[in-house]
Amino acid sequence: MSKATALAATLSLSGLLLAGCGSDATTAEGNTQIENCGEQATYDVPVQRLIATSNSANIGTLLRVGAIDQIAAMSLSPGNDALMNELFDVDVSDVPRLQSPISIESIVGPDPDLLIGSYSGLFSGSSGVTREDAEGQGIATYVISDSCRQDSAAGSESKLGTMGPWDALRADIENYGILTGHEDKADEALAELEERLAALEAAPQGDAAPRILLFDSATTDVYTSGRNGPPQGIIDAAGAENVFAEEDTTWFRASWEAVTAKDPDAILVMDYRSDDPNEVASKIETIRTHAALKDSEAVQQDRIIVLPLALFTSGYGNIEAAEQLRAGLEELGLLPESGITGTIDLR
Repeated sequence: MSKATALAATLSLSGLLLAGCGSDATTAEGNTQIENCGEQATYDVPVQRLIATSNSANIGTLLRVGAIDQIAAMSLSPGNDALMNELFDVDVSDVPRLQSPISIESIVGPDPDLLIGSYSGLFSGSSGVTREDAEGQGIATYVISDSCRQDSAAGSESKLGTMGPWDALRADIENYGILTGHEDKADEALAELEERLAALEAAPQGDAAPRILLFDSATTDVYTSGRNGPPQGIIDAAGAENVFAEEDTTWFRASWEAVTAKDPDAILVMDYRSDDPNEVASKIETIRTHAALKDSEAVQQDRIIVLPLALFTSGYGNIEAAEQLRAGLEELGLLPESGITGTIDLR
């Protein structure tokens, strides 16, 4: 099938809004329908060359379902290569990287069949690359499920997040298995996910769930996450509570005044694993000295946990993040011992 024909098929949307995770109905000539952000879309499968953008954990999902040889290019900082290797036993160092800002020329160059992005990232329009741009070049598109728009008619003004974070991950695992022809690996990944989530759910809980502030970064305000983002599912699964769970959105900016009012029990710092050797130390210095946090219970009791950002964007690494956070909270005495440690050593 030509790219033009594949594109025409991709743009054949049913308009039927569904609430489930993923579904497929294989038709003739290798065409398969899957649900993506509430719409039924038809793809020519298995895709041979895909471009993965927007977040490291999403790339981890592709690695978990066995699609390493189908990734033509991706946006992953080299600082996270070792983490991907540890988690998925896959060497990604030879996979070409997209440079920021991503242009339509850099998307077209690797000659992909499929472009994966999010409405909070590549497809937000800020980069100048839209789904329409890609489809105009004969490249089918898939939206990462945690970034689906709540009201598609509102376009870029719509809030993000239409399903729980674990359901969004389940949808992507299933759909990536179908798109890449690795359904068996996807089924295996889903079974493993449910087993690890069940172990966290069965772990002993404290009298009260520890209240967690996720601290991604800060300048005039604090970049954190509401109830629709992956951190919400991670924090819940770990037996804790997101202090901004009332916010009906994914990642957002909270004022320092709002942060002060939350008085968290512990602060979870995101490590970008960037080229800046002082990145994490600088964030912790801000937390310890800013008037909004320096007198908080978390800072006074030295309850700061550092984990890689790559585990907190939507993707298979989220389950590792939940286990690592649980173990960190146990080390701080905020939760009873459970024996859950995660699969790699991050502390």
